Amino acid sequence: MMSWLLDTNVLLRLAEEGSAEHMVAEAAVEHLLARNESVFIGAQVLVEFWAVATRPQAVNGLGWSIATAAEALRTLRQQLPLLPETPEVLDRWFELVGRCQVAGKRAHDARLAALLLAHGILRLLTFNTADFPGAWGVEAMHAEQLSVKSPE
Repeated sequence: MMSWLLDTNVLLRLAEEGSAEHMVAEAAVEHLLARNESVFIGAQVLVEFWAVATRPQAVNGLGWSIATAAEALRTLRQQLPLLPETPEVLDRWFELVGRCQVAGKRAHDARLAALLLAHGILRLLTFNTADFPGAWGVEAMHAEQLSVKSPE
């Protein structure tokens, strides 16, 4: 059995039924759960989810009300376990950004990698695999790779 962290973009596509990639995200997560994989979320992922969900559509957000976003976060918290934020996450992040010379906005992605590493989880389900280079020590798998169920 493997453990996975769901990236923000997977959660957003799960929550937005009108998204072109909704079914891909749904099938990928269902595939993991059907295989009894451990699937987690992180506090940073929920904060990023909130930022996109409540941002106006005109600036690449979902345009949701605070109430709608809050209900979506409550549902996610009920459905998926939250990885704890330990001091080791910051230590792993600081080591990673120094070793890999991470700068600017990529520091946020490096922090997700650090969260995974601090918990001994090596797999991230995402739609943006390029954001997580192999040198970071985690395997970023595109949701499309899991959305087609393999033969039993």
